[in-house]
Amino acid sequence: MIKAVSARVWLAAALALPLAIFAVTWATTYRMAQQGQDWLIPIRGYDPRDLLRGHYVQYQYDWPVAKLSPAQVEAGQVEFDPSYAGALCIEGSAPNITRVREVGPSPAGCAIVARATLGARREVRGLDSGILFASQARALDLSKKLADPKLQGLVRVRIRPDGVMRPVDLAFRPRR
Repeated sequence: MIKAVSARVWLAAALALPLAIFAVTWATTYRMAQQGQDWLIPIRGYDPRDLLRGHYVQYQYDWPVAKLSPAQVEAGQVEFDPSYAGALCIEGSAPNITRVREVGPSPAGCAIVARATLGARREVRGLDSGILFASQARALDLSKKLADPKLQGLVRVRIRPDGVMRPVDLAFRPRR
């Protein structure tokens, strides 16, 4: 009798342990996804969806980079290309970015630092491009708005304190 009860307790524990580990893992991932600040990043160029792989909008970031002055160009300075950066210093106050620059030895003057992450999909290339998954109806609506030359597309990303960016949604404003 005692052996049968003991075996049932061990069986219940063996079945409950993976569920407990799953619950802790999910809660940790959910908590990390909620951390950070939301920022609006202008985007350009997009691919509205791929019916074979799901509905999404693929875009390229159009980071606001300070233009070089004529004197800087004459001095031989090259314009900073954020597409190839491993990290970006974002200036401004959330959610509006005033400009981005290369992260120096110390990120002084940065509101937050965004870091390139290795995407699980080939469409996500560090700080160059990203994708936002959406329902079929939403993807069609987004593609219509992105095709409108009067509207500027903005991706709302959540940047965690460690610099990891995750897309949250797309927003639009009249193009200047």
